[in-house]
Amino acid sequence: MIQVESARVWPAALAALSGSALVGLMPLMARVLYDDGLSAPSMLFWRYAIALVALAAAARAMRIGLRAAWRGGAWRILLLGATLGAAQTLCFWESLKTLETSIAVLLFYTYPAVTLVLDRVLFAQPIRPLAVACILVILLGAGLITAPGLEGGTIDLRGLLWAIPSPLVYAFYLAINSRLLRHYPPLVGATGLFGGMAVTFGVMVLLLGLEMPTTPATWAVLVFIALGPGALTMSLFAFSVPRLGASSFAILANAELVTVVLIGILLLGEAVTPGRAIGALLIVAGILTYGLSRRAVERAPSSPPVAQSAGAA
Repeated sequence: MIQVESARVWPAALAALSGSALVGLMPLMARVLYDDGLSAPSMLFWRYAIALVALAAAARAMRIGLRAAWRGGAWRILLLGATLGAAQTLCFWESLKTLETSIAVLLFYTYPAVTLVLDRVLFAQPIRPLAVACILVILLGAGLITAPGLEGGTIDLRGLLWAIPSPLVYAFYLAINSRLLRHYPPLVGATGLFGGMAVTFGVMVLLLGLEMPTTPATWAVLVFIALGPGALTMSLFAFSVPRLGASSFAILANAELVTVVLIGILLLGEAVTPGRAIGALLIVAGILTYGLSRRAVERAPSSPPVAQSAGAA
């Protein structure tokens, strides 16, 4: 039983880490698209629409019946994507337009703590002290990484109003997905969530107008974020979240912030300050400590059946 549990959890943990690392590319890509004149709703609509084509093709190639899944209740996934999924996405990307990236990221990365509380309040999940410690270490790391950006200038109120709801909405989104997605193949989950988001942002661009990329390079960036941090990442998300649970996924997903830091250093020429280096190490330490603690629990010997029976008697 322990070996089966380990075989189930560790591929999911690797999927969560890989998908989160890919999402860490998104802030840089979004800046390129914003500079080309795309609004957040237009960028997100194109991202989801292109990703849906890839997901539908993959489902067809793997002979996964999306229509049958829909009749079997998968329409609830689409509804979740169209509501909470679209809301948390819009809040974060709109906040980046007027708020410093460091502040927006720091506010968003309070969601692991919020997720832990929601699991306890809504689903009566026990809160492990080590999980709380790991989250605090990760938050400290996020604070050290974003501290330089917090020191400059005033905080834009519009961006702040977009950023504050984002972690709460995302925590609810994770909590529901951790239970809903376990009944469907990952491609069904990914297609449903992105389908719902495409519907919501499709309505928005009908009302607000749809901006088109103006250069081949911008189209290339758009296709990349649709396929890499889009379709692939959402498939990894749909695979990992129901197997890990919302709070465990939230902790591992902090790998995204490490990617953001590495991109800033390697591609944007940002300085490697001691604070950022220590912050990145703290985040990695928090993730690894939590992951290794799960493995230790899985390896712990279970009580013999006879002893269990005697205790029950």
